[in-house]
Amino acid sequence: MSQGSTVSTVSEINKMSMEEASAPAGAKGEEGEQKGLGFAMTAFFLVAQMAGAGFLSLPNAVANCGWLGLIMMVVFCVGVGFSGTRLGRSWVILEERWPEQYKGACRQPYMEIAYRALGIHGRRITMLCVAITLVGGTTVFLILLASFMAALVTQLSTCQWVLVCGAVLMPCTWLGTPKDFWQASVLAVVSTVLACVVIFVEVLIEQPKHPNPFYQNPTVSSFALGFGAILFAFGGASAFPTIQNDMRDRSQFGKSVVFGFAAILSLYLPVTAAGYAVQGIDVGDNILLTVDTSKGIVKAAIVMEVINLLGTYIISFNPIGQMFEDMAGIEMKFGWKRCLIRSAILVFEVVIGLAVPDFGKILNLIGGSTITICSFVLPPLMYAKLVDVKNPNWPKREIEVWERVLLWMIVAVGVVGGVTTTVVAFKEILSPNSIGLSCFIDFSL
Repeated sequence: MSQGSTVSTVSEINKMSMEEASAPAGAKGEEGEQKGLGFAMTAFFLVAQMAGAGFLSLPNAVANCGWLGLIMMVVFCVGVGFSGTRLGRSWVILEERWPEQYKGACRQPYMEIAYRALGIHGRRITMLCVAITLVGGTTVFLILLASFMAALVTQLSTCQWVLVCGAVLMPCTWLGTPKDFWQASVLAVVSTVLACVVIFVEVLIEQPKHPNPFYQNPTVSSFALGFGAILFAFGGASAFPTIQNDMRDRSQFGKSVVFGFAAILSLYLPVTAAGYAVQGIDVGDNILLTVDTSKGIVKAAIVMEVINLLGTYIISFNPIGQMFEDMAGIEMKFGWKRCLIRSAILVFEVVIGLAVPDFGKILNLIGGSTITICSFVLPPLMYAKLVDVKNPNWPKREIEVWERVLLWMIVAVGVVGGVTTTVVAFKEILSPNSIGLSCFIDFSL
């Protein structure tokens, strides 16, 4: 999401030649037997990485889109999931064609796929989009954490909790790669499941408080915002290659994507449908805070969601840290340089969180812009390009007609919806009401 080291990135990339057989800096890994995650634990990581904040805003997103939003959820889940499997295949293609560069560990796998498929300029654009996506997404998680803590401990405001949460999370960002903290994924998934059950039950119990819910027809503006929020809930593709890179058998990544997205949809749909059906257009940005937070079971659900967001934040932040460390030429081991660069990224996110403490506005903007590019546009383009480039020394690969048509449909939906959503989200963030909510203007929120 954010970019502080673009200059160093450009200077590094300019040293590379398109004719070189070797990969850009950071691609070469350790030789030998690959150790890491199995496909089940990888599926856990995918669920943990995506389910941290997205489902909380889905009822409001569906309210913006009308009942069509539920259909959009299913379509986006299938579309992004399919793109994710092709992204996984793209990495396998890299291993087939350049095994000496890609069989080992790689800090920037998404960018390496872009480099081989789209060239140097494609790699630069992809790096920018991935950075914006991940920094923006983790900033949303940070703001959500602060809002939940403010609901639990009212003595501090949301703005003050942003600072506290940033300080608590900082040491956690210094961890190595996903395989070093697999416990976070298990904790995040279990917490999400329990929170979803509590929300679903509480929404139904409180149905008498909403005797006449109103369902309005969506406008172009509201539909666009709903598009961005729904896509954000399924938009974890920018971190997929990093997770895949920690697998024992990376060819099994597609299976993990299928299981992961099926689990995500089974969690999302009941909560979203119940929230919108019961509360209608009045459903808030955060469904968990629309039910009675004074109840002990709801407080327990908030605690579970805090735990979930902590795990999700750590998982989602890791690719950012690895990316900027690679750009700075820092070794893949723990040290003060890693701590310094990752802490600087976190401080930047805290500043953004204080400037725009409404997580929904950031969520809509990121969902409609770079998440759309990373999840809907780039994976199909990169996969098609890699397969279409032929070499007699490479294993033969083909794309069937139905698959190519589906890939282009996914790209088309992403481009049209993404552009519209980005424009509307920008207007929302720049509106006078949004500026008035900044912690820098009023720190008493």
